[in-house]
Amino acid sequence: MHTATLNEVMAVSFCNFFHSSFSSFSSSKPYSLTSACPLPPSRTSRLSRPRISASSTSSPIMEFPYMSPPHRNLMVDLLSTVETRLDSHLLPSTLPPDVQSFQNRSGTPHGSLYIRSGHDSSPIDFILGSWLHSELPTGGAINITSLSSYLSSTTDAPNFFIDIIQSSPTSLILILDLPPRKDLAFHPDYLQTFYEDTKLDAPRQTLERIPEVKPYF
Repeated sequence: MHTATLNEVMAVSFCNFFHSSFSSFSSSKPYSLTSACPLPPSRTSRLSRPRISASSTSSPIMEFPYMSPPHRNLMVDLLSTVETRLDSHLLPSTLPPDVQSFQNRSGTPHGSLYIRSGHDSSPIDFILGSWLHSELPTGGAINITSLSSYLSSTTDAPNFFIDIIQSSPTSLILILDLPPRKDLAFHPDYLQTFYEDTKLDAPRQTLERIPEVKPYF
């Protein structure tokens, strides 16, 4: 497997998601990332399940029960990509059921965890995914979804990290990072090899062209 295959797969899925999500929005109307797709009105709301592989349907990580449809579709697409494209490089998950899905007695915080380690010969060290829903004392709720890939020492390719934080129907924070694994000041060829040649910066460039998106400082 090419050393940057995992990140290329994730980047393509990410770009396709944002292209399809925003292509139908009129530029004459102001939209935030979430105003066009508000959260369900309550934590008991459930969204229809998209078609995914049979091996994934039993995993609580694929439910994303509190997310808006585009938010949920993105995460399901990324995790389904992991399951279908990278399955041969990963060991089965060994997490106990009470870790795969967890909540307190009142059910106000509710979450799921997903971890799969790579085979000894795999370029993937492990994949980590999660979603967390928590009701806030002041009202409303916060929803956080994350997916990270950590590669093994057999490759120098960047790791992958995406985090989506939604605290209201009009507030969404996206963190997308491909952190280098070498000091770019001492390894200038690393930037060319893993970022420019593979076009891993394309998702960020796509985001910058969307009028509804602005940097978060």
